[in-house]
Amino acid sequence: MTHCHQDHHDHPREGSDVGRAAEEFARRVARDASRFGERLAEHAGEFGRNLAREWRGHRRAGTPWSGDDVRVVLREVRGMLSDIVDGVDELVERLFVRERPTEDAPPAGTWVRVVTSREVTCAGCSRSIGAGEECHVQKAPEGRVFRCLACGPGPSTAAPSGA
Repeated sequence: MTHCHQDHHDHPREGSDVGRAAEEFARRVARDASRFGERLAEHAGEFGRNLAREWRGHRRAGTPWSGDDVRVVLREVRGMLSDIVDGVDELVERLFVRERPTEDAPPAGTWVRVVTSREVTCAGCSRSIGAGEECHVQKAPEGRVFRCLACGPGPSTAAPSGA
């Protein structure tokens, strides 16, 4: 076992405390996400076993069984998971995104073309934009606004210059 004889806290570097805090935060979030993923896999396995048992029971009894109920349950679970991910996304944004624009950040109200990481709804035509699809997004006072490529960027919500 090797030991470090230098106490890093005695020689602080500018930003090192923030860097360590951010790194620890990222590690904790990753660890919790891993645990969540493991639990989700356990629940999915149990759900699969229960589904197979029900399917066999209906087949043995000769009663018809539709997968419609299963699709509804899976859609609800997917929606719940999307809400969880959205909540984490908003938390991280509130914690780490500065309110004043940086040199590389677009000004507030500017439309940016992105690839979505989750399902969103187009503010123009109300069409569902799936995860992995390109769309336009804008940070507006009420939150992020999305528009599909067919609708294109909408009007800017930025305050007029001089306001």
